[in-house]
Amino acid sequence: MIEIGIISTLALVFGSILIFLNAKLNVKDRKKEEIEKRLPGYNCGACGFGSCMGMVEAILKDKESYLKCRPMRKEAKEEMREYLENEKF
Repeated sequence: MIEIGIISTLALVFGSILIFLNAKLNVKDRKKEEIEKRLPGYNCGACGFGSCMGMVEAILKDKESYLKCRPMRKEAKEEMREYLENEKF
């Protein structure tokens, strides 16, 4: 009976460690998702990056890259600018 308690406790501890590590290590992926949500999502390639995900990668390297998105409206560009100013990369 004590073995079940030990195994359950170990599972709880290791599960908590995995959740903590996942939250710390996937920060960049969440930033990619947040940036991609703010793009129009047309994947038109008019910006020269081939797709919106290509644009996201470019934004992570150079914050001003979003200005090359032609379909993005003025309000959306303003929202993107505010987001990028407040985020740490």
